[in-house]
Amino acid sequence: MAQHSQDEWNTRYRGTQRLFSSVPNQLLVELTKGLASGSAVDLGAGEGRNSLWLASQGWDVTAVDLSDVALERLRSYAEEQNLFLTTIVSDIETYLGQGYQFDLVVMAYIHVMPEERKRIFEAASAAVAPGGHLFIVGHHLDSLGKGGPPQPERLYTEDIFLDSLPGLELLITESRQNSSSDLDLPLIDALAWAYRNK
Repeated sequence: MAQHSQDEWNTRYRGTQRLFSSVPNQLLVELTKGLASGSAVDLGAGEGRNSLWLASQGWDVTAVDLSDVALERLRSYAEEQNLFLTTIVSDIETYLGQGYQFDLVVMAYIHVMPEERKRIFEAASAAVAPGGHLFIVGHHLDSLGKGGPPQPERLYTEDIFLDSLPGLELLITESRQNSSSDLDLPLIDALAWAYRNK
C-alpha cells in the first residue's frame, strides 16, 4: 500500500518487541460471537491479534500483511498457542485482486488516503462470500491528534461507509469508544458491519 513501503513497516516492527496490542478488537469479538466459524481473512493483519483470536475460535484464517517481519512474529505466536493459520505477504489491493472470497473479511485500522480507501472498501466487499460478513473498524475523525494518523482525511467517520460497500447490506455503522486501546486516552472508533445475502 502506498502509505508505507514494506521496508518502512519492517523497520517499525523490528524496532520494538511488539508494535501493537495483543488483545483482539473487542467489537470484532462482540459481533462474531454468534457466528458459525468458517473462512476468514484478516487484511493488514500485522502481528495478528485478531487472526490469533479468530483461529482460537475455530475460524480458518488467512492473515495478509505487507510486512514479512510482522507475519513471522504472527507465525511464532500461533505456534506457541498451537494454532494453525495461513500467512500471505502482500499489499491488500494486490491480494484482493485475486478474487478470493471468505465468510468473514476483517479490516482493522487500515488508514490510507480516500482514493485508495474507496478501492480497498470495494475490493473487500467483493471478497465477502454469500452469507458472509465484512468487519471494518478505524480511528474516528474525533480521535484526531490522539490516535491514528495525523492527516484527518485518513481517519474514519460513520458516513464514509455509506454507499462504499457495494453488494452488501450495511447492518451497523456507528462510532464507538475504543475499549482495547493501548493509549490511556478516550479514543473513538468508526465501525461498519455488513452482510452479503445468499
